[in-house]
Amino acid sequence: MKKVLAIVVALVMTLTACSGGGEQTAEPTQGTGRQETTNDPSNAAPSLADANVLFGTFEVGTSNYNISAELGKLWEDNGIGKVDVQPISPGGMGAPYLLAGDKADIAFINGAPAKWAMETGTLGKEPAEGYLAMIGELSAVSAVNFLTTDFIKKHGVTTIEEAIRQQLPIRIGCSPVGSMDNEVVQILLGYMGVTEDDIKSWGGDVIHGGGSDLASMVKDGKLDFMLDHTSSASSTMQEISMTSDVQFLQWEDATIDYFVSEKGFQRVTIPANAWKGQENEIVNAGTPDCLFVSDELSDEIVYELTKIMCENRDYLVSVFASLEPFNPETCWEPEKVGGVALHPGAEKYFKDAGYMK
Repeated sequence: MKKVLAIVVALVMTLTACSGGGEQTAEPTQGTGRQETTNDPSNAAPSLADANVLFGTFEVGTSNYNISAELGKLWEDNGIGKVDVQPISPGGMGAPYLLAGDKADIAFINGAPAKWAMETGTLGKEPAEGYLAMIGELSAVSAVNFLTTDFIKKHGVTTIEEAIRQQLPIRIGCSPVGSMDNEVVQILLGYMGVTEDDIKSWGGDVIHGGGSDLASMVKDGKLDFMLDHTSSASSTMQEISMTSDVQFLQWEDATIDYFVSEKGFQRVTIPANAWKGQENEIVNAGTPDCLFVSDELSDEIVYELTKIMCENRDYLVSVFASLEPFNPETCWEPEKVGGVALHPGAEKYFKDAGYMK
């Protein structure tokens, strides 16, 4: 009997050792969307059909909201479980903080502000993190700007750089503080080594207002220069070109190079005759709309979001003409997304599609 018991005990000990003798711990799985990663195998990354993606976009009625709503429907129709489109974005300058604050999974952000927010912060906030680029150059907006013909004739200058170097009493118009338009004006003045106070000391001014108000001021001879970060389809610029005598400007190469190399802008070409009196092609510095995503969004989800958009590019352009610049073959390039790194899921798609090496 003692021998039998000894054999049984030995067998039990051997089986226990072989089974590891302790509790098994599952490997962490990659989270999807806004879901937390846990060690519970039952909470593994859901399938595409189970995904829940929050799309933070602009207020209802804006073109960006309409595009976002259409994208949400397109993604859902092609297998993404749920895309919740919410008008919670404060605009291109503040949108990075939606992703950084875990308040959205995807958002429209201009490429340059995405770079600024990540490197130094914007709108007086600390630097942001937690987001990556998905698709760039979804529009052709740029720093559309002009001088009035009266100002040009009076002072004998043809560029904004000449006017600033000569410290002329120039009256500059742009949108309110916090807007992309004002930010571009401030970058331009900074590049030229001057401030708003300098402009005022020369007898000029920097005047902020809405598009219609500024257009009226140009017509009434109360502005000499105006800058609007917009596209050639801008109704404000169309109105101004039809009602006022202005000359749309081509910046000096060095100015554009600074905006591109130092500030995350890209070169945007405006074709000739976009506006009345604009006979030559203009190359502007611009920072078009891009889509950025949370770096916590799974590679699988981002791959499919990117794939669906790229494979339906022609359909999207047929619905929204403003998306004409969207080119799947080049929309991943660093200049098109403000130099921000691509999400691994997007990068994988562009490589699989043969657009990236």
